[in-house]
Amino acid sequence: MPKVINDTKYTELKEQLNQLLCLYGPEKMRQVMETLPVQTQTKPNMPPAVRNVSFLEAVDAFYQSSKFSGLSRTTQTTYRSEMKLFQQHVKEKFGDDPQFEKVSNGEFLSDYIKLNEDPNTKAKKSSFLRTFIKTTYKIFFGHQDLGDLKTILRVRWSNDDAPKSFTKVQIAEILQIAQSRNHDSLYTAIIWTFLGSGIRINELCHLRIGDITPDTQTIKVTPKGAENTKKVRKINELALMMLTDFIEKKYSRAREVMPDSDYQRLYIFSSTAGDKPITSRAIQQFMKRIIRESRSIKEEDKDHLGPHSFRHSFAVQGLEAGIDIYTLSKLLGHESIDSTMKYLLLL
Repeated sequence: MPKVINDTKYTELKEQLNQLLCLYGPEKMRQVMETLPVQTQTKPNMPPAVRNVSFLEAVDAFYQSSKFSGLSRTTQTTYRSEMKLFQQHVKEKFGDDPQFEKVSNGEFLSDYIKLNEDPNTKAKKSSFLRTFIKTTYKIFFGHQDLGDLKTILRVRWSNDDAPKSFTKVQIAEILQIAQSRNHDSLYTAIIWTFLGSGIRINELCHLRIGDITPDTQTIKVTPKGAENTKKVRKINELALMMLTDFIEKKYSRAREVMPDSDYQRLYIFSSTAGDKPITSRAIQQFMKRIIRESRSIKEEDKDHLGPHSFRHSFAVQGLEAGIDIYTLSKLLGHESIDSTMKYLLLL
């Protein structure tokens, strides 16, 4: 364990260096240090700051981070519970406060996860550890690259249980085909709405104009099994733009001549004038034709992909962007986080 110097100036300097490291990143800091008349010795494949971070210091920093404070109360409670269990295991192996380098060792983390047989429990712990370690990396080392840990913290599910999602190349081709197939942009807008919100096909079919709130980038959906309830979901900026452009194009005349209350009740996706919603079957048939025509999708995969695969793609892209599994579960409207865990397989 490195020697700790009880000196105020030393502590202040350490904090300043950590702030600079977070601001500019390790590579830029290394370049600057090489121009200074000082000699530094670094441990191979390990940033210098890593050796100066204790486990408890990392835990405190995680709880004080903007990442943790931005989580829902439910997620915070779950993470605190997971952290308590992890701390107990760390204490049994290394004592009260080992170096973070030991705790973030791939073999140690892998053994910890393997203590649990239930796939859902493994997935929960894996998700927590990914968030904790990535946040610690960002705070102290200026990056969130898990490296080999990304593979170690991935939960293995059977192929039969894995959701089927589209790749980015497949999505691009699907959008291109859709744009060439429908002159009124109906299905292009439908695909963008799927991709930008992750909503289910039945929720999409019953979207009304009044369900869209552009200022907050939200939409109100009728969740599965709750016809008299509306739930607020987020939609990303690009998808919202495509959706509002479609509404303006399709319903500009209706907006001028109809009372606002009637206009707000029009179904967005409709093969008529908005008085009846498009059917799930119509969307499924259109997507089946597009998938069959796609060259980027393997023949053996075409029967396993459909409109719901956009929801899976939304989930995967969210995880890749750093959204934690608990927040993603809420975005998808899952009643149980167990339903969300399988998406970890697709990372």
